[in-house]
Amino acid sequence: MISVCLFRLDDITPDMDWNKFYRVKAIFDKYKVKPLVGVVPDNGDAGLCRGEYHTDFWEYIVSLEQSGWQIAQHGYRHVYETRNSGMLGLKKASEFAGLPYEVQYEKIRAGREILKQNGLYAPVFMAPGHTYDKNTLKALRHLEFTCVTDGYANIPYRTRGLLFVPCRSSRPVLSGGVDTICIHCNDLHENDYRELENFLERHIQQVLPFSEILEQLWYPGRTIKIRLQERQNLLRHRVRKFTAESPILQAYLQETWDADPSRKRKKRLFGLWRLIRLRRAGKRKTNQKKR
Repeated sequence: MISVCLFRLDDITPDMDWNKFYRVKAIFDKYKVKPLVGVVPDNGDAGLCRGEYHTDFWEYIVSLEQSGWQIAQHGYRHVYETRNSGMLGLKKASEFAGLPYEVQYEKIRAGREILKQNGLYAPVFMAPGHTYDKNTLKALRHLEFTCVTDGYANIPYRTRGLLFVPCRSSRPVLSGGVDTICIHCNDLHENDYRELENFLERHIQQVLPFSEILEQLWYPGRTIKIRLQERQNLLRHRVRKFTAESPILQAYLQETWDADPSRKRKKRLFGLWRLIRLRRAGKRKTNQKKR
């Protein structure tokens, strides 16, 4: 199986953390990587306001597009209005999922009009929080979008008149098949820049510009095999997320870690009693706090 990746940058706004964005851009420029840029047309999310407002924002984004960076419409205002997790079920908050078709259509249309007025052509859509439903896709199709950068299959596929390009990782790793690595510049830390550059140093031959994916014509429909891939990958994602958010499981994994993969498997298999012990200790602490 081929193993290649693309990059996308989320939450691009006039008042994002520009210092962090420029650092990421410098790394991409060094390795001649052309990522997908998710622009919020009319940002209403105060959490994305991290820096000085750039009045030349739209001219700058146009210059990125002219240099080969692909532009995507990242929602409309990036404001979550429902608790609906959409078709992927990754986040119980959405700007679109759960709203009537007419409401979603008008939001996406308004966002697209803002991009057009500022000289941008954005046939790609990325929903905030990876949350969208059938009405979202219907609106995108009617508004002549061609691609959604989301999904958990191993390869891009076509369904409902749209191309879906998988986006399974938030860290620079190769996941097998074709994957999009999602980067939120606002939230990066010092070690993230090193990790990104080290990854590009080792795997630059396996990094594609997003525009190259859009130009291909070979993608299949959403077959049963692809649906199974999505379910399996989503399950793995949920297990990893649950593990990362569980102090008990994290403690167990640290206790049973070993540099040798074979020894590590044995430790974790035969050391399950430690997990039971940690869980009981956690329950006792919780009960003591309640008292």
